[in-house]
Amino acid sequence: MSGEQVEELNKKMDAIRKLSKAPSQYKVFLYLLGTGKSWTVKEIAANLDLTQKATERAIAKLFNRGLIQRVSFGRRSYTCDSNQILLGILLSVTDLMDRLDKRGK
Repeated sequence: MSGEQVEELNKKMDAIRKLSKAPSQYKVFLYLLGTGKSWTVKEIAANLDLTQKATERAIAKLFNRGLIQRVSFGRRSYTCDSNQILLGILLSVTDLMDRLDKRGK
């Protein structure tokens, strides 16, 4: 994995950590990540009991941060790449463990 890819994953992890301050984004992100499926804005809004406008704003922000992806076929829907998120988490945990080890020495 290149340094550029690692940096991109670190940016995503930082963005995920900040989602707790944006409840609608957090709900949409966890929903897409948890279901592992692609959903339209209308479906997400209905399933999460959000307005369509709030869902559109949340999706736009998540998409711009690279946390979700637009599905390239058929209906205009969105999904979350759980493999990328898992890889980012593993890198974050490894980095944390390295820093803790250095503190203990």
